[in-house]
Amino acid sequence: MTEERDINNTATIDGHPVKVRKGLTILDAAQKAGIYIPKLCHLENLEPYGGCRLCVVEVKKMKGFPTACTTPIEPGMEILTRTPELQKLRREILEFTLSEHPFTCLVCKDKQECTDFMHSTRKVSTITGCNFCTSNGDCELQDLVETLELKDVKFPTFYRGIPPVKDNPFYDLDYNLCVLCGRCVRICNEERNSNVLAFVERGNSTIVGTAFNESQKEAGCEFCGACVDVCPTGSISEKMGKWRGIPDRSVKTTCVICPVACEMNVNTKNGQLVQIGPRPGNRNDPPQLCLRGKFLPADINQHPSRITAPLVKREGRWVEVSWKEAFDHMARILDHHRGSQFGLIASSHDTIEDNYALQKFARMVMQSNNVDLHSSYPRKEVPELLHSFYSLNPPAGLDEIEKADTLLVIGLDASCSHPLLENRIRKSFMDGKNVIYASAFQTRTSTFITGEIHYPPGEENHFLSELLLALTGKPASQTVTSFPEQVLSTLRNTKDLVIIAGDDLLRHTSAADILQILINLHHIKCRDQRCNILFPGLEGGVYGSVLSGVHPEYLPGFHPVNDENSIRKWSSIWGTRLSSNAGWSCNEMIPQIQKKGLTAMMVMGDLPLHPGLAKLEFLVQCNMFKTGISEFAEMLLPITDFLENEGHVLSMDGKLKKLNRTVSRPGKVKTITGILSGLAAAMGTTGFGSKPANLYKEIRSEIEFPARKVKGVIAGIKSVRIRQPEQDKAYPVHVVLLHNYFNYRGNRLSDLIPELSTIAEEGVVGLAESLMNLLKVKEGEQVRIITEKGDLDTICRSMPELEGQTACLYPNGNDTLKLYGELYPRTSTLDARIEKV
Repeated sequence: MTEERDINNTATIDGHPVKVRKGLTILDAAQKAGIYIPKLCHLENLEPYGGCRLCVVEVKKMKGFPTACTTPIEPGMEILTRTPELQKLRREILEFTLSEHPFTCLVCKDKQECTDFMHSTRKVSTITGCNFCTSNGDCELQDLVETLELKDVKFPTFYRGIPPVKDNPFYDLDYNLCVLCGRCVRICNEERNSNVLAFVERGNSTIVGTAFNESQKEAGCEFCGACVDVCPTGSISEKMGKWRGIPDRSVKTTCVICPVACEMNVNTKNGQLVQIGPRPGNRNDPPQLCLRGKFLPADINQHPSRITAPLVKREGRWVEVSWKEAFDHMARILDHHRGSQFGLIASSHDTIEDNYALQKFARMVMQSNNVDLHSSYPRKEVPELLHSFYSLNPPAGLDEIEKADTLLVIGLDASCSHPLLENRIRKSFMDGKNVIYASAFQTRTSTFITGEIHYPPGEENHFLSELLLALTGKPASQTVTSFPEQVLSTLRNTKDLVIIAGDDLLRHTSAADILQILINLHHIKCRDQRCNILFPGLEGGVYGSVLSGVHPEYLPGFHPVNDENSIRKWSSIWGTRLSSNAGWSCNEMIPQIQKKGLTAMMVMGDLPLHPGLAKLEFLVQCNMFKTGISEFAEMLLPITDFLENEGHVLSMDGKLKKLNRTVSRPGKVKTITGILSGLAAAMGTTGFGSKPANLYKEIRSEIEFPARKVKGVIAGIKSVRIRQPEQDKAYPVHVVLLHNYFNYRGNRLSDLIPELSTIAEEGVVGLAESLMNLLKVKEGEQVRIITEKGDLDTICRSMPELEGQTACLYPNGNDTLKLYGELYPRTSTLDARIEKV
């Protein structure tokens, strides 16, 4: 009986028994059993392709040689993978493939000796052999030639002679090395759903390209780099690190640039970064990243203008000093600025350990609660309201998004802000799920939806209020939005809803009301159905940073600074009496400088160049680069980037993710915690601590993080009174402020990486066609945006997706400061007047 049951559940591959499960192919089963079958076109987690034919096998009682990647494995199958006949067939297939690929080095008997002595020949424009190729040593064709013991190619050869394409910002293309495996096309279309790449032309002229011979940007390329990661040859090669050779070490870490906090693999050689992507020899299932995670960290890490030693300004010139000199100098001056005279601006791109240490330094050493993020929320109460909700209703995870019946995406252009979240939204749509998109205008996400709602820019609060009334069958007294009945029916009847609320909702002047309306909607849906909400956040880990104490009114764990029990608790932990005075936010600090209430500041990264900073008596900037505010700084301290650091970040779905140090630190660069520890010691404070492991232990023992698995609580619905919007006739145009996502610690990356200027929209304002006609301006002409606080001259372009008196501003540098008069805006939209210059 046991033997019969085994036969019903097993097959044999090369005599080895393997388990059979529904949905497995022969290739899947072989890989799980550690049995190697040659392949070239196969990609994990995508539909079988069967294009290269190299994975052919023999199956007893089956005619011909089926491909292992497309043939389901069945109980009782007897499969052979390495017979002489199979190997001969594979060699012939590989010969056909190599007849249109430079192959001489691949089959040369002296290739090993040549490799040892030909390193200097690699930097050539045309690759004609392995030693000229950036993928030499990490090429699947080389592996196949060795495995199949191919000694020669007997077919006539054809070298296509196509000039290399080098106009892409981040990678080069050499079609002469392309073997038409189709991996790049399939990863682009099936995994990323970008639909940019395709096979074009026919016969020997076939190449991978874009439809209608458009540039990749024109075709909608999002430059995620997935095609680079899966290319088995050197046909697609990264510009950065391409000549550094084969990595000798690969380390997994976490990307901190956006709140998705993707896992990434960092490849290094001799401690120096080679590239971010799959481990050598593991291109079949690479980690999925976006442009910012795949390409930008290398540019930042190895930028030639990076600061690698402490600098002090003396007689208007920067002078390099030792860390001891820097600490002693800072300690002498800061000692005279303790209390509310001191302010600290942190970055959400840093770890929770770094930010915990920063606010600890401000409160424990400097006796000041003036600590904030330069990406913080304009309304101080928003993070605490968010924390209260998440404590009872943890955020939806990426897996929950794919499993939900319906997604309601509100005010979010995830293709720009959170590309891997966008990836899950697209997959849900492709899987036949309901995706309802509510926004002020169309975006790339609009392509992957089953229903759409448009609301006027800046009217998110009124839209949500009216949506709630519509779902409960109550008429609104005055509407700003029309709701398609099909959309309302879907939202009423769905059994599993995930609401994804964009960060603009939390930066609205009515952010608290918007949060409450969403919570009300959540409560209504949770009565007899499943519902969850995800607030993806803006950049880095804003919520995690505030949870670790970076907020002027909250101690770590959202304990109010004016609560005596909280003060006693943290005073006891840190061994000093803390101040109970509420601190100033980032925006509030600048006016206090001008009033001489704030005299000294430390800034982690960069800020908009506000003239008020010039009135500080002492400014310390901790950055990787000199920036505009360095003009006002007296000290500039070099800090690590996240590839050189270790610690944790809190992702948008509430998971604590680990950062591992992956590369060597250049020069005298220090971590933030290392700088603070040295400075605290110089100021006479002992036991401050700098090891991330010790800080993490302190954080976890004293701060309660929202649990991932908490049963949702349905509380009573709170009423929210929404006043109808009033149009300001003097400023009739609604300008939507679009965030510039190409920044790190406040540093605008297009200043450091010129290639970004071809991709990132910066320094332009998009106008509705009706508004362009009204102003009598053409695309590329200059217009002036005028607000109550200031005005801005910028270039305009047409945005057909906009309607009426609407514009979208893609900020460049200090653009928002000029219009708002503040370091970060209090709303995602503003009323303006636009004139032709």
